[in-house]
Amino acid sequence: MFKKFSVSVLMMVMVLLLTVTSAFGATNNDISSYQDSTGNMNIEGSAVPNTEFAFSGSNITANSVFDTTTFFAGNAITLDGEYNGDVFAAANTVTVNGKINGNLYTGANQVIINGEVSRDVFAACSDLIISKSANINRDAYLAAANVNIDGIVGRNLRAGAGNVSISGTISGFVETDVDQLTINDGASITGPINNRSANQAVVAPNAAVPEVNWEKVSQEQAVEEDQGPSVGSILLSIITKLAFILVIWVLITFMTKDFNANTTVMAKKHILASLGIGAGFFFLSPLLLIVSFIIYAPFGFAMTCGLIALAILGMPVAAVVLSKLLIRFFEDKMKPLLSSFVSILIVAAAAIILGYIPVINFIVFLFLDVVGVGFICYNVLFTHKKLKEERNAGEDEILMIDEIIDMEEGTMVIEKSTETIKPDNEDLIK
Repeated sequence: MFKKFSVSVLMMVMVLLLTVTSAFGATNNDISSYQDSTGNMNIEGSAVPNTEFAFSGSNITANSVFDTTTFFAGNAITLDGEYNGDVFAAANTVTVNGKINGNLYTGANQVIINGEVSRDVFAACSDLIISKSANINRDAYLAAANVNIDGIVGRNLRAGAGNVSISGTISGFVETDVDQLTINDGASITGPINNRSANQAVVAPNAAVPEVNWEKVSQEQAVEEDQGPSVGSILLSIITKLAFILVIWVLITFMTKDFNANTTVMAKKHILASLGIGAGFFFLSPLLLIVSFIIYAPFGFAMTCGLIALAILGMPVAAVVLSKLLIRFFEDKMKPLLSSFVSILIVAAAAIILGYIPVINFIVFLFLDVVGVGFICYNVLFTHKKLKEERNAGEDEILMIDEIIDMEEGTMVIEKSTETIKPDNEDLIK
């Protein structure tokens, strides 16, 4: 469980990292004086200005002093300098020889740490090497195929990996979910060791470590995990997703009347606008995150939480908006509330089922999330007043139609009454 969680979380972080660093590096290429004609970048000499905090190139060698959070993206990145802030690095190969006075966030095929990291390391890669000269002062969070630790981890190690080999020093606890944990001679681990694996840890006789707490995973269980979720877990996932969408529908329908009324207007007139605003929002969100972290770290954290919440709410809100397009097919046969419930049920079920089809699931999720986020932004931030005016205009038009119908019905009644009391000429003569 830990392994799957760590890999998923770290890989999502690294995908965002790669997107952000690439985007910022591209914007920085025009003003950078460090890049040569081949695309390589050599940063050395005195301190780098704080205005230059993102770098992108083929091969990057950084041997200077950086006084702010720094971003690197390229093929091979070598960090030889001193970094007085967090470092984000996405590449094929990342090598850290210098000193990072902050956290290291890295995603690569191979990560080699020879220097010092004063805080935590978050790494997602194929091969990770923490050499004898390396010193990580706090925690290490690792997701990799192969991990070799010969240096020092000042506090705790959490690893989800294929094989983990420890020959260095861990001054806290160790939690691993691996295929094989190997603790070699000369290794020193202070805290408890909790290992979840199909194979028992191999501990050398001269290793200074406590007893390993082994949670054995059977081969059958490992095969089941590799094969994917069971039918029961899929059904539970479907029910959970459906319940979440229906909860959002209930909240919108009964607790936010204006918001609910606006969904009808949006579904009929502003779907394309929602798509445009939602796409623009997702395109600019990495920029908003970076700027917010640069301005004030707690503000950046709050911004991150807000973006995550908005992304989570986007899909169910989009389902509510799109369900308004189906209501007209049920209006003549059902009461308004029932027709709304049936519509949201159909849209939600379709979205959930399509979510289990490869490739299509990504397209459907992206479309719904973009529509939902775009609708929220359109409604709350930009044109709430305009939507209210359009909604009121629609209500006035309905009232006018009802009045015309009432007038026509009244005229018909008067004419019919006149015909009824009109005397017959022959009766008058008699």
